[in-house]
This record gives sequence, C-alpha cells and structure tokens, in this order.
Amino acid sequence: MSNDETTPRQPGTAPGTADEFDRRDALRAIAAVVRGDGIEVDADSTPARWSVAVVHEVVVPGTDRKLKLRFRVALGPLPDIEADLWGLMTSEEGFGRPQAKALGKRVKAACLSSAAIEKARGRVDGWFASMAQRANGFGEAWRPKGFADELGRVIGFGGRIPRLQTLLDALEEAFSTAAARAGLKVRRERLENASGLGVYLDSFATARAMVRKLRLFVGPTNSGKTHAAMDRLAEAQSGCYLAPLRLLALEGQEALETRGRPCSLVTGEERDVRPGASFTSSTIEMVNTSKVWGACVIDEIQMIGDPDRGWAWTQAVAGVAAPEILMTGSADAIPYVQRLATALGEELEVVEFTRKSPLRVQEERVPLENVRRGDAVIAFSRKDVMGLRRELLARDHTVAVIYGALSPEVRRAEARRFRDGSADVLVATDAIGMGLNLPVARVVLSTTRKYDGREERDLNSSEIRQIGGRAGRFGMHEEGRVAVLEGENINPVRRALTTPPVPPEDPRAWISPNLTHVEAIARELDTDSLAKVLRTAGQELLRANQTFRMTDLEQRIQAATAVDRAKLPLAERDMLARCPIDVRDQNNLRLLALWATNQGKGVPNSAPDAAERFHHRVGTDVELEKAERAVKELTAYAWLAYRFPDAYPDMDLCQERRAMLNAFIERTLAERSLARACPVCGTRLKANHRFRVCDSCYAGRVEERQGERRGRRPDGARGPQPPAKSGAEGGHPQFHHPLPGRKGGKGGAGHRGRRPAGG
Repeated sequence: MSNDETTPRQPGTAPGTADEFDRRDALRAIAAVVRGDGIEVDADSTPARWSVAVVHEVVVPGTDRKLKLRFRVALGPLPDIEADLWGLMTSEEGFGRPQAKALGKRVKAACLSSAAIEKARGRVDGWFASMAQRANGFGEAWRPKGFADELGRVIGFGGRIPRLQTLLDALEEAFSTAAARAGLKVRRERLENASGLGVYLDSFATARAMVRKLRLFVGPTNSGKTHAAMDRLAEAQSGCYLAPLRLLALEGQEALETRGRPCSLVTGEERDVRPGASFTSSTIEMVNTSKVWGACVIDEIQMIGDPDRGWAWTQAVAGVAAPEILMTGSADAIPYVQRLATALGEELEVVEFTRKSPLRVQEERVPLENVRRGDAVIAFSRKDVMGLRRELLARDHTVAVIYGALSPEVRRAEARRFRDGSADVLVATDAIGMGLNLPVARVVLSTTRKYDGREERDLNSSEIRQIGGRAGRFGMHEEGRVAVLEGENINPVRRALTTPPVPPEDPRAWISPNLTHVEAIARELDTDSLAKVLRTAGQELLRANQTFRMTDLEQRIQAATAVDRAKLPLAERDMLARCPIDVRDQNNLRLLALWATNQGKGVPNSAPDAAERFHHRVGTDVELEKAERAVKELTAYAWLAYRFPDAYPDMDLCQERRAMLNAFIERTLAERSLARACPVCGTRLKANHRFRVCDSCYAGRVEERQGERRGRRPDGARGPQPPAKSGAEGGHPQFHHPLPGRKGGKGGAGHRGRRPAGG
C-alpha cells in the first residue's frame, strides 16, 4: 500500500488527510451516542477497546437477600466498526454526526449481544456457588445473613462501577475476612470440644451426680458471716474449709478444732495431717474435688471475680462434692455466683449479714504526726511500707509491718506484736485485707492508688471496703474509722463506704485449664510445647462462652517458657509452671529453669542455701530484703518437694532453713531501727549517711566513668569496658552522689530532691 493510500485526513477534506487524532475524536463521538447504555470505549488503544456496564441480580446463598451487582465487562475491539470508521473518515463525504449515530447503533447492538456478558455473569454466579460450598465447611459458625450485609457494603464502590475482576477480588476479600473469623470460631470450638473446656462443668462428675444446695453469706467485714458458716460446717460429719491464704487456712484449722472437730491442714508447701480427722482446712487451690464431704465453706468468695486467681473459686464452687456449699464474702460476689448457679442448675440462697460495729468515714485528713496507737497505716508497696515504718519509728512509735513479701509465719508474728501491744501502730499493704483478725481502731490510707502488677490505678470500691473494714473489731472497739493521710483525697473512700456495690460489666466466672485440658489441647495442636498450649488457650478459647471466661495465663506462660527446654513429660512441666515463683524476677525464672533441667536429667536439686548467710541476730535493710527473697525460693522448693520428692530430696533441710530465715526476719523487724547497708557491697552505713551506697562503691563507679571517657578501663587495661555487674557482684546503677568538685545542681551538694530510698 502506498503512503498516499494510508495517510488519514480530516473529515470533509481531500482524501488521505485524516490522522490518529481524528480517529480518537470520532470514537469519542460514537461513545457519546451509546453512553446511556453503559457502553464506553478506550480510544487511546489501537484498535479501540469497548466495554459495557452490566447489572446482575444474585441471591446470597443461605438467605433471601437479593443483591444487584454492577460491574464493567471488557469486550475488546470491534473490528467491523473500526474498519467502517476508518473508511468513513477517508471517504469523500467524511465523518460527521449522522455517521456517529449510525455507527453508535451498530456498536450498541454488538456490545449488548456479546457472549462476553453472559460469560461474565456466569463467572459471578460461579463465584457465589463456590462461596456457598466453602461456607458449608464452617457449619453453624457461618452467618450468611451477616455476610450478606457485609457484601451490601462492599459492592457500593463509592458510586463507581468497577471492572468485573475488581468486583470479584472485592467479593473474595470480603469472604476471606468473614471466613477467617468463622474458621477461627470453628478452630476455637474444636479446641474447646477437644479440651473439655467447652463443657467445663461436666468435668466434675462427682459433684454433678449430687443434689447440692448453694448458700451465699454476704456482708461487710466484721459482720460474723464467716463465724456463722464455720458453726454450720462444724455440725456436719465431715467437711472442708477453703481459704485464699495459708494464714487464713491455719486460722480455719484452729477455728474448727476449737469447735471440737479435729482438722488437717493442707497448703501448697505444707501438710499437717491429723490422724482420724474428717475435716480439712486448705488453701483453695488445693481443693479435693474427688472426695465426698458433708459440707464445705468457701471463704472470700468475692475473689471469684479476680482475673488471676478467680478460677480457683470457680473450680471450688462447681466441683466440691458436698450437699451444702457455704460461701462467705462481700456482696460484690453476688452477680458472679448467680450466673454460675444458673449454669449449674442448682438452688442458691443469699443470706445477708450486717456489720456488728459501725464503720465511719473520718473527713479530716490525718497528718503523720497524728497517727496514734491502734492505727493501721496502709501503703501499697514494700518500699512505701518501710518508708512509713522509718518515719513512725522516728516519732517514737513502735511499729509492726505486714506486706506481701513476708512469709505467712512472719505476718502472723507481726500481727501478734500489734495484737499484744508490743507494737502500737501497724503499717501494712492490702495483705491485711484477708486472713488477719486485728484490733485496729482506725485504718489510714496513705494513698488511694496502687500498682496492680499491670498498671498504676485507683483503688476500686471493693478493695477500699475490704481494707477499711478491718477497722473497729467487734468487742474491742465501739466503732471503726477510715481516713486518709494528709494530702490524700477522701472522696473515693466516702463513695466506697456509703454506696452499694456496682454490678460488674462481665459477671462470667474465670476458669483455668487443668492438666487434662492441657494434654487435650496439645494433642489437637500436635505440639509438645506447654507455652504454645497455654498461649493458644489464653488467646482463643471461651471467647463466646456465656458462663465462663479464660483466666489471665501470662505468668503461667512465662514459667512454661522457662521449663519447656527441660526433657520432661508435659504433665511434669505443667506442674512446674504452677510453682509459686515471682515471674517478674528473672533470677527466679532462671532458678526454675535450672531445677527443671536437673529434674529432666535425673539430677536431684539441693535446697537453696542463701539462708546460711543469716546466722547473726538481726540484719540490715539490704539483708532483710535478701532474706525475704530467700524465703520465697525455699517456699518454691518445698512446694515442688511435695510433688516430686525424688527430684527435690532436701525437704527437712528446706524447712529448717526457712524457719531460721523467718526467725531472722522477725527479729530484724522487731528492732527499733533498721540498720542500713550498701546494696552493692553490703557494708553497713551510718544512720546519717546521706546516700544509698557507700563512698567506696561510689568512688569505684566514678573511676569507672572517668576510665570510659578516657577510653581506658578502671583496671588500667586498654580496650572496651566490660559490662557492669549488678547487686553484690560489682557495678550498680546511677546513684545520687555529688560528683567531685561540684556544688549544687542535680546530684550535687546543693541538691534538694527526694531523699534516696533507704536514706
């Protein structure tokens, strides 16, 4: 073909003068004619490509919901139209509006009769058929009506008409999201069914086979509810008393024996089995749900709402095999127990008790110098307790202290000092809220906030009532008073003591996976990792359960991670992960991992020997804290020795060392003043020493810093500085000594900031 024959020309001009731009304009003119029919053209492509908007109505499978889908179908080029268009543009008469209308009719007929439209509709119908088939695999977890609503939102596209593939991609993405939720639900249901957590109550076959009566004795502290429950328990032929603390279990044992009922004591690390005794007092985690009892008392039932330990109260209420279950605690427990009783299908009787002596709010704030004999000053950390102790001792008080780091034996000894008048003031954490009957005339809160292991928060009303209720013991004081230290806000105390309990937002009871559940989940996941099993249970199970929810398993997961490397059966690792250690202390986690490794190798673990450093009469503040940690390690060892006596054979030595340490701690706390020591080297400090560490340790730190600035190590060697050690091994963190030659400024001689702890 010659150049003259192929050269386009403008419409209406001489032949051979039309060009590509004229072709595009002509195509757009044709498209304008058929735009009302949803037909569009891509004029920039050669040859031009046409598409058509299609409306297709579908019924979402499983519903009666109809959806109108709008999408654009690409039809590709129309060769005949293209050839005729080009001929018209190069003809004598040229291309104009009449030609555009004529070609538009042909384009419309060709597009609307295209087989591509039916093929596109078939693709859409095929997708919905595939979706229905895939959704069938989810069973009842699939919610077709909800998915139909979701599709209704997806197909809008903001008013635009998408291409077919874009629409199908959006539909598939919506289904994938919904399927992931349904698949996760199916997985959860499968795990719950496999583990037995989905039918938790059925795991207590002995209790379910009995006709039981649940009685809930509620009232404030000092209302006699526990006394009434113990009287009723003593009338039975056999029974058990379940307490949150060893200290309270010990008091329960004594209470039953004073009623003429021989009673054994069972706690995590102690067994005091009385021959012929048909009653047992134990910590609640040690409950025996396979034995049939005549009656049972579950104390401090409001703890059923605690996310960390509430599972133990749920287990006791659901699992104790006794015709009468007596629960005692505050009214905060009522919604939880009612929900649980409904699930159990058992009768619940609520008996309300009133306080025997009035409890009043003291509006006037209490300056520290106005603390008087019989007061209990409450703080919420060991550091604050010891600081208040020091300040009260300086004001000529004798002080007893109670806080969580102390063993039950020491807490009881300190309570005894306050009770018999050896100490005129008690400084305590909320550890006094349970298990101690004390002659407190007035409770003084040093703060209304606490750190709960997760965050710093305001005290809730239940906590304030539990602590404040310790004031005004019946028969010792005519009334009890609750106040706050100077500078604190009395409003939270007033609200807590003058308003009824607020129902919880979620009254479901907490439960925790036992060994049977753990092993079943491990089989379902095909894993031997205890940490993975617990993490899966904590994250996925019981999300939709109407009666129960999963307890916080994070501490158990951390312990499981520490013991998972040991070559031990899953059951033994699960028991080790329950050991009462402080998982926030990395030293404790390392010790647990070492014990587990030795146990896996068949190497007996010896009892911790830190107690051998405390043979002297009294210690310093640093030694006191170390002794408390040593008692915790020995307690953990004793707990394991009862369960694995071959792997932990030094039980007698452990108890001997524990008793020696408790005596050392008791003597130290009874001192008028607590001697201070450097936390790095242990050197005793003078009472008026201004700083937390000794001068020698500080000088070593200064030399170390100067060596770092010079690029030298303190020992004179060149090269990088070795990592600083902590504790008694060497280096220590930033201290508040003034740098040599400085006067004033932060850390200098003129610094008037907060006095360092221990100073």
